[in-house]
Amino acid sequence: MRVSSELQTGKAGEYLVCADLILKGLIAFPSEQGLPYDVLVDTGKKLLKVQVKTTEGVRTVQQRAKETKCYIFNIKRHGKQNTKRYGMTEIDVFALVCLDTRKIGYLMNEETPDTINIRADHLKGTYYDEKGVIDYQKVVELSKTIKSQSEIARQLNLHVSQVNRMLKKEFKPFLTNARYFSDFDKGKEWFMNL
Repeated sequence: MRVSSELQTGKAGEYLVCADLILKGLIAFPSEQGLPYDVLVDTGKKLLKVQVKTTEGVRTVQQRAKETKCYIFNIKRHGKQNTKRYGMTEIDVFALVCLDTRKIGYLMNEETPDTINIRADHLKGTYYDEKGVIDYQKVVELSKTIKSQSEIARQLNLHVSQVNRMLKKEFKPFLTNARYFSDFDKGKEWFMNL
């Protein structure tokens, strides 16, 4: 009997989480099938119930006129067509696994949204808002020695209207509060303090 690749992906995530937690110095083991959590962690003080969510890699998301690449996790829902929701007492921690990098991030149930898009660390500096900040810094620096906005635009491969807007006193570059996957990497102490 062949098992679905989705099920295999989920199992790979569960085993990676167990290995990661054991390497952090915790006791971790897979739970039985049919429970709302996938892994149990013994911190020495208490047992934590961990639900594992696994993705195979970054996905492309359309945003306005641009597209962006990020890890997407549908966290709070489960079951057929994601019709059920996890209760606050069913799960203590969500483990987010990226199979392409073998990285794992952890979130407490209380701080977890229904769906989360997380930026890929290897794409840092390429996201629209980050590029805007870098372009702004370059425009300001070049404007100290070059007075022609069209020349600055040409050198930076920007539109003149962008340069004009960036050089206005009230301009502030837009920066989101988006987070990178490495922001969710947690050590043993984090689990011990839960």
